[in-house]
Amino acid sequence: MMSATTRTVAVTVPDWPLVAALDRHQRRTADETPDDETPDGAPSADPPTDPAVDPAHDPVLLLDQHRVTHASAAAQGTGALPGMTRRAARAACPEALVLEADREHESALFELVAAAVDTIAAGVDVLRPGVLLMSARGPARHQGGEEVLAERILDAVAELTGWDCAVGIADGPFAALLASPPGRIVREGRSADYLAPHPIAALAGAPVGPGWGHRGQPSATRPERRLDLAETVDLLQRLGITTLGELAALPSAAVADRFGPDVATLHLLARGEEPAPPATHHPTQPILAETTLETPLVRTDQAAFIARPLAEELHAMLVDRGLVCTRLRIVARTEGGEEMERTWRHDGALSVADVVDRIRWQCDGWITRSRLGGPATGAITRIGLHPLQLAPAGEGAPALWGSAGEAAVRASRAFARAQGLAGEDAVQVPALVGGRLLADEVQLVPWRGEKPARRDGPWPGSLPRPVPATVFRELPPVVLEDAAGRPVVVTARGLLSASPARLLVTAPGAPVLQRLGLRAGSAHPVLAHGAPAVIDERWWTPHGARSARLQLVVRSAHEEETAVLALSRIGSWMLEGLYD
Repeated sequence: MMSATTRTVAVTVPDWPLVAALDRHQRRTADETPDDETPDGAPSADPPTDPAVDPAHDPVLLLDQHRVTHASAAAQGTGALPGMTRRAARAACPEALVLEADREHESALFELVAAAVDTIAAGVDVLRPGVLLMSARGPARHQGGEEVLAERILDAVAELTGWDCAVGIADGPFAALLASPPGRIVREGRSADYLAPHPIAALAGAPVGPGWGHRGQPSATRPERRLDLAETVDLLQRLGITTLGELAALPSAAVADRFGPDVATLHLLARGEEPAPPATHHPTQPILAETTLETPLVRTDQAAFIARPLAEELHAMLVDRGLVCTRLRIVARTEGGEEMERTWRHDGALSVADVVDRIRWQCDGWITRSRLGGPATGAITRIGLHPLQLAPAGEGAPALWGSAGEAAVRASRAFARAQGLAGEDAVQVPALVGGRLLADEVQLVPWRGEKPARRDGPWPGSLPRPVPATVFRELPPVVLEDAAGRPVVVTARGLLSASPARLLVTAPGAPVLQRLGLRAGSAHPVLAHGAPAVIDERWWTPHGARSARLQLVVRSAHEEETAVLALSRIGSWMLEGLYD
C-alpha cells in the first residue's frame, strides 16, 4: 500500500560508529594523561584530542565480532576494507589503530547530536545512532525555508558537539537519506529523478520497516532469516540491474511476482515513493507507563535496574488493549524540575527488550552528556514512556505466506495462474476504504489491481478493534426475543426494550453459519450481551438512517459459545459478523 510521500529531513553523521569509537579511545587516553586535568583536578570539559590519531589521514579500523565494519580512508587506501576479518585487515594495514564497536557508547554519545538538532527544531526522531529523521514542513516554515533550516542544523551540531554532520531534504525518508551525505535539497516531486542515477547498492541502507527502520521484518516461513539487503543487492546486480532508475522502470506486478513483497517495497522506494505507515490507533485514554524513583538516577548502571520493570509495565498495557508500539517517546524529569524527552522509531513492534535497550541508551546519554561536553543534567527522579504510534497487534502480524521466501513466490504464481485462466476478477483481496459498517469498511479488488482511494474519517459509530473475523456482505436476518417470547427492539433513546434471551435464525445464511449450527428455523439461548451502540448515518439529510449494533454470545447447536455482532435497522435484526 502506498501513501503520499512526506517531506523529510535526514541528519546523518558519516561513519558514526567510527566517530564514536575514536571519541571513546581519545577520552580514555585523556583520562590516563594527568596533563588533561584542570588546576583544581577536575577533568577538562573540552573534548580531548589525541594528536597521534587523525581520522582524516591516519588508518583506523572498527571491528565488530572480529570483522571490520568501518575503515578510515587511509586504511582503505592500503587495502583494509569493511567485511574483512581482523587478521586479513591487520595483514593489509599493520599500522592501523584497531578499535572495538560499542553500541552502548554509540547510542549514548549520539544524544549530543540529537540535543543539538533539538535547539533548531522540535520533533526529532532517532532512527538509529548516527541518523535522525524529522518532518521538514513545520521547521522549514519556522526557520524561513529549507535552505536556512539545513544551514542552522549544520551550524548547531558543529558548534555544540564539534562534529560535522550532513543534512538532506527530500520527499520520503529514503531519498532524504541518500541526499544527506552530499547535503542536497531535492525539490518537491523530483525524488524519483534524483534517485534514478544512484547505484543499486544504495538499497543497502534503505528504510524497509514500517517504523522507518533500517532492516526487514522476519519471514513467517523462516523466522530465523531476515531480508538480507546485501544479498538482494547482489542478486539485482547479477541480473543486470545497476541503478535505482533501472529497478524503478520494472513493472510493479512483475517485481512482486518474481521477488516477493519485500523487494516490491524496495521497488516502491526506488520510484521515489514510500510505503503507507501502519494503521495508527488512538486510544480513548492515553497510555503512559511512568515511575518515580526513590533513589535519583545519577549513574548509568542504575538505569538497567529500572528499565525492565518499566518496559514490562508498558508491554502489559499494550497487550491488554491488543496494540503494538512502533514509535516511543522517553520522558525524564530531574530533581531541578527540568524535563527532557527523546523519540525513538523502530523497525516493527517494540518488544520488551527493545524498550529496555532504548531506556538504557537514552538515560546513559542524558546522564553522561555533561561529561561529554553537553549541558549538565541533574539527577533523574521520574521516567515515563509515551507510545506515539500504536497499531492493532493483528495488523503487525506476518502475511499468510510470510514476508519472503519460496512459499510467497509459489502463492503469487498460483494467483497469477488463476487470473490467467479465469480472468482478473477471479482472485480478489480486501482493501481498507473506510466506513461505519463493516461491509462498507472493506472493498474487494482484483489481486495486483489498483487499490481504491481510502475515504478519510472520522467515522462516528464505527466498531472499535478487534473487529469480527467473519463479515457478511449479505446480512442474514435474525430475531431477538426476551424470556417471554416478545421481540426485543432498540428504543428511540438507544436502549433495549428487554434483555434478549433467544436468537432465532429465520432464513438460510452463509455456509459458515451452517457449520456453526445456526441453521434456518433454529433458536439459540443468549448467554451474554453488551449495550447497544446507536449509529446515526447522515442524520442531517432527508435520506439519513438510524441503526444500532449489539454484541451477543449465544450457544450454538454444537453446545459451543459463539460471539456474534447483530445490527438493528427499522426494528429488524441482522447478523453483521462473527467473532473467532
